[in-house]
Amino acid sequence: MTARDASDRSRREARDYGADTTPDGPEDPIPQGLRTAAGWSWRVIVIGVLVYVVATVLAKISEVTIPVAVALLLTAALWPLANLLTRHRVPRGLASGLCLLVLVVVVGGIFTLVGAQIASQWPVLSEQSVASFKQVTQWLDKGPLHIGSDQINEYIAKVEAWAKGSQGRIASWAAAAGSGVGRFLAGLVMALFAMFFFIFQGSSISRSVSVLIPRGSRPRILEAATKGWVALVGYVRAAVVVAFVDGLGAGIGAAVIGSGVAVAIGALTFVLAFVPIAGALIAGVISVAVVLVTLGFVKAVIMLIIFVGVMELEGHVLQPFLLGKAVSIHPLAILLGIAVGSVLAGIVGALFAIPLVAFGVAFARAMAHVDDEEEEAEDEEDVDEEDADEGPGTPDEENAATP
Repeated sequence: MTARDASDRSRREARDYGADTTPDGPEDPIPQGLRTAAGWSWRVIVIGVLVYVVATVLAKISEVTIPVAVALLLTAALWPLANLLTRHRVPRGLASGLCLLVLVVVVGGIFTLVGAQIASQWPVLSEQSVASFKQVTQWLDKGPLHIGSDQINEYIAKVEAWAKGSQGRIASWAAAAGSGVGRFLAGLVMALFAMFFFIFQGSSISRSVSVLIPRGSRPRILEAATKGWVALVGYVRAAVVVAFVDGLGAGIGAAVIGSGVAVAIGALTFVLAFVPIAGALIAGVISVAVVLVTLGFVKAVIMLIIFVGVMELEGHVLQPFLLGKAVSIHPLAILLGIAVGSVLAGIVGALFAIPLVAFGVAFARAMAHVDDEEEEAEDEEDVDEEDADEGPGTPDEENAATP
């Protein structure tokens, strides 16, 4: 073993075992633990500043970043279908177009069916709503609250007066809502186009972006990113199944109790189920409120029980067996991810939090696995060098050692 090899081994041992001495000098006055903490601290600070800057820039151009993020989720959902078509000798461009057509037909069909059902049931819904309102007013008048019709009329008059005095504010709200709808439609078109090109040329796009990664770290980062993408595809696919089961259960339950908008309730539950925790809560509140207004208190309680049952099925059966197999994420990580996403970006943050966590966890595990393999390879090389250095001696040494 050369002097340089011995020096390198001493440095490695000092790093691994936290020694406070240097291999070629006197005792270091700064403890190794403090050096390690300082190294971690400035690296974490640099990463935090980088993340803050990137998040600020993305927030400034949210009208572009959000549609692109939605396009990535849609691509992950339709990626297995595109690969299936490609394996059956369908050209990739045609497969991408068919995936886009399937998405438009399915989503458009759901909303068309919901609109048609609401339009056909509108007279019945109006009559049921008026009857339910009369029952509520009678209960307020004769119930324990003793709120008479005069007080109710007074409250209604106050609401009408507020509406007449706030016409300008209401008009500004309507204009803002119209502008928001316009931005939503523009973002939807952008997301659909981006999804098409992600499915069609995703591999070439990823190769083009990979040139920004340093050449030495490129293979390991690309491999980890591939593992993250596989985890994201698995998560989105499992999330679609879970949302479909939630919507189906809610729709069947609403149909059993006689609701005329059972399809609308099922579709609303399906769409909102993609927002973890908050989506199911919002869907349940809206559905129970609709049933309360149209069918009365008793059936609203039944609808509430149905929703609780559906959520229990999701939490104890679907989530562990589907999402647990797709991506191994601890429930605490999911809860913290949703909380952080909601604080930073509201509903949008809650929607993208878990897919981002799924990708990040798979990416980090892949990188850690690569690091472990590299360390094992280095240890094996060190052992081989030691065996080579400790090989047979010179002939003179062997003869001297012979009795």
